[in-house]
Amino acid sequence: MARARPDDDDDDDIPPRVGRPRSPREPSPPEPHDRPEFASRLQVILDAIEIGDLPKDVRLHLQMVLRRCDLFRTIDAKRFPEKGEEKVTLLLRTIAESTNGPTALTEPILRSVSSCMKPSWVDRGLEWIEAFDSVDLVGLQATLADLGIEDQLTRVLRRKLLEILGPPVAPKPKPQKPTTKMSRPKCVSEPAWNEYVALREKLKRPKARIAALTHNACAKGGCRPLRRIPVR
Repeated sequence: MARARPDDDDDDDIPPRVGRPRSPREPSPPEPHDRPEFASRLQVILDAIEIGDLPKDVRLHLQMVLRRCDLFRTIDAKRFPEKGEEKVTLLLRTIAESTNGPTALTEPILRSVSSCMKPSWVDRGLEWIEAFDSVDLVGLQATLADLGIEDQLTRVLRRKLLEILGPPVAPKPKPQKPTTKMSRPKCVSEPAWNEYVALREKLKRPKARIAALTHNACAKGGCRPLRRIPVR
């Protein structure tokens, strides 16, 4: 029976690694919305509505909104007419100018409010901002975090706005009947056509129509005049 080999904890017998050391990992390029172009555009908005410095994650989210609006307008400006500066300004004003104040300008709250900006709600103007006076955004986020469902902030906020503002559906306009315009045939003279049009307009009136029918019936002879029909 072979004897067991004693454990040897000495690492001196391990040969040293041969070769060049690994080169350090190259830093990944910044995200497209993290360029100075979007940072300067965001700073102009913050200065205009007098909002102080914001955390890095909040700035990156707002810069991403700017870039996303630019991309959508590039694809189809008629379908996506909203400009990035307009959306970011309204998003910041909705939170900062309500009772929530600038302290509610966090990345999760901004993301949830941005998802609830339906055109039929936003078009109400001041009524849209006043709706957030009845919603404690910071307290709502803390409550959901205690329950372990902080990812449901957007759904809960949308439900609260639904109770305040009603369904975000714009009323459909009533369909209008297309108006057909008569044109004079080439075989009809201008005086005859004008006389026909004048008679047509005259017969549109109920009293004129009854008088014309009575006149035609009596002109044939041997016919009793038509009974007068009361006009409602």
